[in-house]
Amino acid sequence: MISDAILITGAGQRIGEYLAQQFLAQHQPVVFTYRTERPAVDALKAQGALGFQVDFTQQEQLTQFLQALPQEVSSLRAVIHNASLWLPDSKIKTADMLADLMAVHVTAPYQINQACEPLLRKSQTAVTDIIALSDAKVAKGHPDYAGYLASKAGLESLTLSFAKAFAPNIKVNTIAPGLVIFNEGDSDAYKQARLAESAIPVEPGMDSIWQAVQFLMNSPNATGSTVSLGQLQHETF
Repeated sequence: MISDAILITGAGQRIGEYLAQQFLAQHQPVVFTYRTERPAVDALKAQGALGFQVDFTQQEQLTQFLQALPQEVSSLRAVIHNASLWLPDSKIKTADMLADLMAVHVTAPYQINQACEPLLRKSQTAVTDIIALSDAKVAKGHPDYAGYLASKAGLESLTLSFAKAFAPNIKVNTIAPGLVIFNEGDSDAYKQARLAESAIPVEPGMDSIWQAVQFLMNSPNATGSTVSLGQLQHETF
């Protein structure tokens, strides 16, 4: 059985994979979920991380994961809700697609928090953590991403409620990043436009998320809070 593990959802790529690698480098046990098989998933498993393939838009898969987790893990040090589904309104063609956004950003974190509460309370650490990754644009909205941002707003609301429900031994917080890292193939014009949105026009990199995670986990009393990364100057994506 794995004890005092870090559970990271959506760790098959990008931010989730980066966080998993950082924890593994600190010899912290890592449990993670992923939707798609990728070389990064194999690499995490090769380093000793325990991976579960789960599509959070499928309730049956989520239920099976939550039933299997306590059979492999005796306690958790932290839960990091990183799994995300990014869809602009132009691509939301059916009610089911909107429901998928809510499933990934609201339903899954809600059920995971409830299922993981006993494991968090069994940790050898006196105070444990739940951290949700949201989006800096939730605070202002955007005309082209109403569905996506509404679902992330639901995630932030969950964070506030669980912070009260799980206090004082489980801290529950949100990290709301703006730009983190550019995608391969992004044009120079796009990069300049994105950088111009921020009061501090830099590509902060994934280490900015790691630093925020460390701050929240090391804080003795931060709960129900939102760490905003990258203040936006304009309303454009």
